[in-house]
Amino acid sequence: MPRYGAGVRTAATAATADTAAAVLWNPHGSISIFLREVWWFKTVATADNVCLARASARGTQTTTFTPDIDSHFARRYAPVSGAVVDSAWSAQPTKDLTYLARANLPAAIGSGFVWVFAEAIEIPAGQGIWIGTPVATILQPSDLTVVWDE
Repeated sequence: MPRYGAGVRTAATAATADTAAAVLWNPHGSISIFLREVWWFKTVATADNVCLARASARGTQTTTFTPDIDSHFARRYAPVSGAVVDSAWSAQPTKDLTYLARANLPAAIGSGFVWVFAEAIEIPAGQGIWIGTPVATILQPSDLTVVWDE
């Protein structure tokens, strides 16, 4: 199964609970993609709360990274799914109510985590994985890497 990775710098979120910082979106009409890893590292010295949930609607994105052949670990071809990573919106994406993972980070630049999923999280066609803050605090700019198979 081909493996892809995408790294982005997120923007600061609003100080509102359940605000997205990024979404890995699968726009394909019929195939699933499979989330393997999420890496998150802080660029600002403030305490942060980060969570992962499913996204059922993409929102109106204003900043999108579109992976290409360079995102493929063997550098053979761009993602067949057309997967993208959104990191800013004029209208927020819609997330499910259940958090799949959650972490609290100290006020230290460079602190972070790597979530590695032994069983990949399937992202069906026309859906995504939402990464954001579960509480009403600003989620500061951070470096995000997502790794998926398709």
